[in-house]
Amino acid sequence: MKAIKLVLLSVVLAATSCTGVIDVNPTHILDESNALKSIANFDAALNGAYSQLRGVDSYGRNQASIPDMMTDNLTESGENLPQGTRGIVDWQQAADNAAVEGQWLINYRVLNATNVVINGIDAFASTNQRAANRVKGQALALRALMHFDLLKWYANNYDRNSTDPAVPIMTAPAAQNPDLRPARSTVREVYDQIFRDLNEAATLLANTDRALNSATNRSRVDLTVVNAILARVSLYAGQWADAVRFSTEAINRVPLATRAQFPGIWNDANIAEVIWHITFNPGEGGPAIEVYSPAADRASYDASPDLVALYDQANDVRFGAYITQGFRIRVNRPAARFIVTKYLGKGTTRDGAVNFKAFRTGEMLLIRAEANARSGNGAAALADLNLLRVARITGFQPGTESGATLITAIANERRRELFVEGHRWFDLKRTTRTIERQGCRPPATACNLAAASPRWTWPIPTNELIANPNATQNTGY
Repeated sequence: MKAIKLVLLSVVLAATSCTGVIDVNPTHILDESNALKSIANFDAALNGAYSQLRGVDSYGRNQASIPDMMTDNLTESGENLPQGTRGIVDWQQAADNAAVEGQWLINYRVLNATNVVINGIDAFASTNQRAANRVKGQALALRALMHFDLLKWYANNYDRNSTDPAVPIMTAPAAQNPDLRPARSTVREVYDQIFRDLNEAATLLANTDRALNSATNRSRVDLTVVNAILARVSLYAGQWADAVRFSTEAINRVPLATRAQFPGIWNDANIAEVIWHITFNPGEGGPAIEVYSPAADRASYDASPDLVALYDQANDVRFGAYITQGFRIRVNRPAARFIVTKYLGKGTTRDGAVNFKAFRTGEMLLIRAEANARSGNGAAALADLNLLRVARITGFQPGTESGATLITAIANERRRELFVEGHRWFDLKRTTRTIERQGCRPPATACNLAAASPRWTWPIPTNELIANPNATQNTGY
């Protein structure tokens, strides 16, 4: 991307002519001036926004596995190949790095697609208001999520009322102002926009013409997903009461998986406790193939020794679902290595193209636990933490942690529960902000990241700075 300005000039509306929902790639391009003439057209256009979430710079890597690759959860192996993420793994990300630029570009592309829907569909709402609510509500929620994901990478802190620069807010389609060169909004302004969009989305999605998801597919953003997004954003913003309220709404609608169901979540045998998943089809890569690619049998990263040590390997159902010691398909791999087998593929397929679980009930329990613990309700926090541990670990005896020990226990449980689900980097950034990699060895060259390092925040891409005179760079770049 040359800049947001060039995104506005170049991004067109990708829409699908699919018989499924969002499980098929877009097959043609629609321009809003001549194609969007009905609510059905806008619904198809929204598919184009969803489809881009499978991209490598979105939930096909950056939002799924890079946040673990950059931390102490994974150890780089000798099987890794030189690639665009090499500098990022060692916290040497540059403003012209492909992943840094790609994350910026894809989020603004999705934002443009959602804005076309949000700004155009009301003209057709009189034909079927509840159908319009269904489509616009999803677009608003996706717009909020894209702004939030940008804030996580490119803002220096997550304080709710911070006036530090974050990212430009984009709420209009590209075609409305092709010469736009926006300055960066503050963290507070971005949060304000996120919460406005999510609250409006919740209102609309509470009054739709039909259900968005089913008992076997949760690929669309419905009211439960909006509550889950609100819970996550509220946690980052430090709005503890809201984090408790919204996570509770999600938990009440999607029960926690049983221990028997849990392994099947990861090969798509079931969608137990899945609130929202990004659908991957054969040939589309997968959320973690840069960690372990089963098709090539290349394990570029192993689970780190200290991460492995956190699990009760004999009794914790997550360990066997996430990690296999010495796993191999063809390569002669030492048994001492702990291979990430969480995303092997659907069923018995070994191509890595398994759906990415963007929001789960397990995360919601941990959000509620942390929010309660940080707001002084230790008993409720401990109850949720124990509920999750009992569900995951055979024979677990409920813990009795309190105070700072309870906060640490919840953080450790997030590390166990959400391994390679896109959380670790941001959890450290919003709390302790330190990394000490255990078993750090070549090809890795950086093993410690201090709390004061500017590398916790990604740089604004070079091409944005070149083309947009109102853009400013982050400190340290």
